[in-house]
Amino acid sequence: MSSLQEMIDDAWDQMDMGEYAHAADLARQALEAQPDAIDAYVVLAQTCGVAAEAIALLREAVLIGNRTGRASDGDDTTECPYDRRAHVRAIGNLARLLWADGRAHHRVEALKHARRAFRLDPDDRAGTRLLLMAWEATAGNWPAARRVTRRCRDEGRTEVRYWLALHAFRDGSADADMLLVQAIKTNPHVVAALQGRLLALHLPEESHGFGSPDEAALYASDARNAWKSTPGALAWLAAAEA
Repeated sequence: MSSLQEMIDDAWDQMDMGEYAHAADLARQALEAQPDAIDAYVVLAQTCGVAAEAIALLREAVLIGNRTGRASDGDDTTECPYDRRAHVRAIGNLARLLWADGRAHHRVEALKHARRAFRLDPDDRAGTRLLLMAWEATAGNWPAARRVTRRCRDEGRTEVRYWLALHAFRDGSADADMLLVQAIKTNPHVVAALQGRLLALHLPEESHGFGSPDEAALYASDARNAWKSTPGALAWLAAAEA
């Protein structure tokens, strides 16, 4: 009989190979062995074709993580040890689904979950910081968006470069033009993408290359509303490209 962790690892392997039905079977077996196995819920949620079902599974996973996390603070011999990484995955995936739903109350909840995932995993293996840069700005929480972005100012990522430039423009900073030039050098395709001349392709995150049109389209799909809602920002962008 495979161990619980082996079943979960095998389920993730099957997910990577596109064998979603097999992955779901393995996740169910893991839950039969241990009903509090957070990652088994996460796998099942990713095999769902209905967003509401996936959200329900992830909500349960987050609740389990909350409970086992509290228990582990006072007792390291809990029946199901707390798995922080799995908990963060569940919180982050739930946030993404709620945000994609688009309804205002779900987006408010998504932001709360994303902030928590970022706090629980300061190394941010899942890229939650990039979500927060866009989501906080889209929600009008510009000071929060600025704080997250400036924490990452030393990163050479396209997303970070363009967010830094936009915040500098909004703040009237003297270095705004310089930051925009740096951003455009990092990925010049973003200008066309933000202007709607390059459509978002919605490719998986791992499918795009650094500085590529795909990367630009994906950034623009998250950031376009924030740029449009900033008076003069798109005109400033066009002038810098010219």
